[in-house]
Amino acid sequence: MLFVFSIPQDRQTPNQPHSISSQPVHSYHMRYPKHCSFLPKVSVQGLICFAKPSKPMIWNPTIRKFLTLTKPEKNWEHTVAFLGYDPINNKHKVLCMPFNETVDECRVLTLGSAQGSWRKIKTNHKYLFRSYYTSYNCINGVLYYIAYADQNENAGTILMSFDVRSEKFHMIKFPWNNIGGGVLRLYEGMLACFRSNYPGDGITLWILQDAEKHVWSPKNFLVPFYYYDRSLKIACNLIGITDSGEIVYVPVRFYKSFYVIYYDPKRNRFHRVEYKGIADDESRLKNGLVRSRLFNIPIVSNHMESLVFF
Repeated sequence: MLFVFSIPQDRQTPNQPHSISSQPVHSYHMRYPKHCSFLPKVSVQGLICFAKPSKPMIWNPTIRKFLTLTKPEKNWEHTVAFLGYDPINNKHKVLCMPFNETVDECRVLTLGSAQGSWRKIKTNHKYLFRSYYTSYNCINGVLYYIAYADQNENAGTILMSFDVRSEKFHMIKFPWNNIGGGVLRLYEGMLACFRSNYPGDGITLWILQDAEKHVWSPKNFLVPFYYYDRSLKIACNLIGITDSGEIVYVPVRFYKSFYVIYYDPKRNRFHRVEYKGIADDESRLKNGLVRSRLFNIPIVSNHMESLVFF
């Protein structure tokens, strides 16, 4: 059973370090396909993409529907899938490649098209994916994702871009040479990549200024990638950044309450917001989760409602 909770993102920033949100938390539950790892990454114009071992899936949380796509290639046992959106033609496209195999081609499918079949497209670069958790984002009709240059364990990461409308690929160089990627997020309308610095040195947000010239600008924050809330005695993961520029953390586990922790870099201040209706006793009893441990609840930020029907 899948339990879905929707929290409004727009909020006022009070002066005290902790507050309880008065905004309602909307929720519902539904069944989802068997043999499926529920690992949503980002919301793209109201739709969310994740994958069964070899078949991508599309989920519309608003209309509560799942769509399991056909297998993109017969000999692809495990795949990595991304979802992009073309704002000019109002079309979603799914980009799919094999997991842990060095390739220079992919499969692309346009959702809602009359043909409804996968097309083979050359990527112009050879690379592979070593993790199903590969970070990606779609901004202004361009899909960005992180990959590894080759099979060598010491190989560095690269950033690929895919123009959803023209279906053209480009490689963008990261502003660092060491191994490791980062977390791709939207920051002030531009693509940005979070990178953790040495312990105690905070994080750096690298903002992509010019993709063709590989120009990035750094923005440093004296906050950790993994934040430890001393009052809750619990570790928190960085999941993204709000439209107003606040860094968002979510605890790795929940007991009697559900919290979201915001860091405001302008005021250099953390603020913890408690949301009722998710992990408290009343909600657990209502959803039959009284004895359930809530670990690493998948969070999808900046989601918008959509009535797209498959």
